[in-house]
Amino acid sequence: MTANSKITVKRLDFLMSLPLFKDFEKKELEQIVSKMALTKYQKGEILALTQSGRSRLYIMTEGQGKLVKLNYRGDELILRLVNKSDIISSMHFSRAFDTSIEFFEDSSLLSLSETAVNKFIEESNSFASNIISMLSDNVQLLMSNAEVWRLKTAKEKVGWYLNSININNLGKLTLSKSAISLFLGITPESFSRALNKLENEGIKIENKQVKQTDENPLCLYCDKVVGTKCKYYKTSICSLIFYS
Repeated sequence: MTANSKITVKRLDFLMSLPLFKDFEKKELEQIVSKMALTKYQKGEILALTQSGRSRLYIMTEGQGKLVKLNYRGDELILRLVNKSDIISSMHFSRAFDTSIEFFEDSSLLSLSETAVNKFIEESNSFASNIISMLSDNVQLLMSNAEVWRLKTAKEKVGWYLNSININNLGKLTLSKSAISLFLGITPESFSRALNKLENEGIKIENKQVKQTDENPLCLYCDKVVGTKCKYYKTSICSLIFYS
């Protein structure tokens, strides 16, 4: 097997693990892989998602970053934190809503042009359906984040974030406290005070790992968006009582 063949197989295996390519035949996926470009970015580098009117769909294969919106004063709003396997595209926003990715560490992105995406949507019902599901998930995520930013106290924000990390990253804190504070819209000092209050409830961070007591107190800070990713969601031990 040639080096290029190995790379193609690796990309196919990676894409097959993503919900966006659920129910795809291997031939279909091979066509998509053939149209993809891989670009590497260094820590601190910024990628403007809409450049000269061109738009692409990006898939993070390695690294971490934040999706941000800047105003004319340079103030930023973090729309979401981006990790491996996350999908980002300015096609999901108005052309006037310029957003960028700032990378926390060296990262790699696979990307498809808007033209290629539209072509695959026309040719594949599975892809069209998966795109709609992804857009729905993105809207739900933004609504959930807006609720966190506007309606929760500092302690509730930190508890919610640690709970989502505990579910998605097996309790590993991969970002600095300052980066998390910025995302949650609180100061690092407020973050530290919130951690102290949570420690009294049996929740703490040790060596960048989220720890909690056997009673799972972080469940009290869960919501349905985060909870759907938990293996205990809607079971008898789930603390969420309002189900759709």
